[in-house]
Amino acid sequence: MELSTKPGYRADIDGLRAVAVLSVFAFHYGGPIRGGFTGVDVFFVISGFLITQVLAAEIASGTFSVLSFYDRRMRRILPALLTMLAAVLLAGRLMLSPGDYAALANSTAAAAFGVSNIFFHTHTGYFDQAADLMPLLHTWSLAVEEQFYLVWPLLLLALAAAGSRIAVAATLAAIVLVACIGSIIYFQFEPKAAFYMALPRAWELALGALLVFLPPLSRGVGEITAVVGLVLIGIGFTLSPGKFPGQFALYPCIGAALVIWPRAQSTISGRLLGWLAPVGLISYSLYLWHWPVWVYFRIYINNGQPDAAEAAALAVVSIVLATLSYRFVEQPLRKPRWNAQRTVSAGLACIATIFCASMYVDSADGLPQRLSPQAQAMRSLEVMWEWPCKEQRLDVIPGAYCVFGAPWQTAKRKTVIWGDSHAQHFAPIFDAINADPERSFLVFAGCSAVLGDELFLATPDPTYADRCRLFHSNGVKLLKEDASITQVVLTANWMELPWRIQGHSPDGLPAMTDAMMKLIKETSAPGRRFFLMGMVPPLPLEIVECAARESTNLLRRACVSTVRPSDADAIKRRTAPTDAMLIEVAKSFPNAAAVIPTEKMCRNDACELALNGEFLYRDQGHIRRNLLLQTKKDFADKIGLTAALAGNSQGAAVRPGLTGSEAR
Repeated sequence: MELSTKPGYRADIDGLRAVAVLSVFAFHYGGPIRGGFTGVDVFFVISGFLITQVLAAEIASGTFSVLSFYDRRMRRILPALLTMLAAVLLAGRLMLSPGDYAALANSTAAAAFGVSNIFFHTHTGYFDQAADLMPLLHTWSLAVEEQFYLVWPLLLLALAAAGSRIAVAATLAAIVLVACIGSIIYFQFEPKAAFYMALPRAWELALGALLVFLPPLSRGVGEITAVVGLVLIGIGFTLSPGKFPGQFALYPCIGAALVIWPRAQSTISGRLLGWLAPVGLISYSLYLWHWPVWVYFRIYINNGQPDAAEAAALAVVSIVLATLSYRFVEQPLRKPRWNAQRTVSAGLACIATIFCASMYVDSADGLPQRLSPQAQAMRSLEVMWEWPCKEQRLDVIPGAYCVFGAPWQTAKRKTVIWGDSHAQHFAPIFDAINADPERSFLVFAGCSAVLGDELFLATPDPTYADRCRLFHSNGVKLLKEDASITQVVLTANWMELPWRIQGHSPDGLPAMTDAMMKLIKETSAPGRRFFLMGMVPPLPLEIVECAARESTNLLRRACVSTVRPSDADAIKRRTAPTDAMLIEVAKSFPNAAAVIPTEKMCRNDACELALNGEFLYRDQGHIRRNLLLQTKKDFADKIGLTAALAGNSQGAAVRPGLTGSEAR
């Protein structure tokens, strides 16, 4: 049964490849193309068309072989990919801290085996390395394709055996329609998975495959559809949705399909696109190299942003590398030299080699011996967050929570530290200065205390509101039913909340104030005091990165890890509204006091970022949990926390609204 005519070369498709890769290139390099990332969706449609065109021709002629298919895929994909992976892994030894190097090694292994989309789906969370500084993040799209092509050849073979060309087209059209609708619906519930995983993206490749079985367009109709297609792709490039793909993927995908749709005769638009074919020929290598070049330069400049001249120079470097890769890696190895079995075996051996090298780096914890002894404590985000805390279950509310100090159930006096990740980073400080052997501390970290009752953050997570509501009700229940809780610490990433509270953006401060006052009124009890903890000064990222690198011998541009006067003023302005809110709330209650770290750490146009020779920060807004004990104690003294707690434990009245130093 004939499914397809013999595929021929179309320069316009290589031109469309050029448009796609240049859009991604410009988007990543700071060009004025907000939706340039949709070029990846254009690639998916192109790939589905070209691969299916070859498969259909082989199936029709009876020459299809799974082994031959993977022989071609390996010769097309692996040489340039594995070369890039090896270079990126070697460069990481010179430039990355041990934690980041171990993370790179894991992503390299995942990319080699075509599962990096799964890796990045599970490793791009709140406390993971910033996604835009992962050198292999872009390989997620290659993984989506490879996973699609594990299934597609056999599925197409089954479709071909079951019906005519028209029947195949109708079946594929139904599959594309159902999968597209399913992907859009799934996106509403799991936007991150809808972006990274293969199944929600499969309809884009299948759309390209469908085009193979559609009748060719006449010249006039083809001219119109190509122009409409390019307009739709352009719309995709100009959009900047907060989340992607969802329905926004329809623009680049339908646009690409209209441009690719076979024509009975050549068109003017096709010939114009053909002028870009030389760029399209190197598009695969350009896609592979442009992102690591950009990321490694950003790492070199201590995670800063390249200026226009630097971005232009990096673009030239990327194009040169892509051209060399195409000429000396892609082209020579794309030609068949061995039989299919030997090619596949060699490809798997090369994959295994990259995998073993990656696992060596991972098993060696990113080779920390590259750093000086002084830098070991800051060698990774994970190490800087290390702090042992056993989880215990409570009688009053469900779940297990970090508890330190005396055992919770038998402690005579208890402290609840209620907040988000800021409750977690302050917990070791409370532990360091605690002198009461009969006091137990509970880290109640989830939603901020001002959220979950009447206030909620605007978020695409459909489960967020219910989770936050339950968390808040459990916290209130705990405070109401356990009279031995004599201290309640309320802390959070306060400055992020006012503009994110649903229905109150951009100024949710009044609503936050009301919510906090309501909570204190509802949960106040004899002998119970509330401590309202402000934020530590939020730092520019480059200062944190510079401090983390200063004691290393990694390849970095010289930098200064101190806060400039202008930065100090900006830092104080960022926390001033919420700091004022905490002080105002504390003034309203005789059993409340505010502790404002920014006020004590940033003075005289400077911010104190280190104590006892230890840099205090883990990232822009969290202090390290692995600080030395004495540094933790000195930090508590510095921000006024020690004095505030001592005033409470000694029964002295800490006047409402005073900051920690005034309580002293």
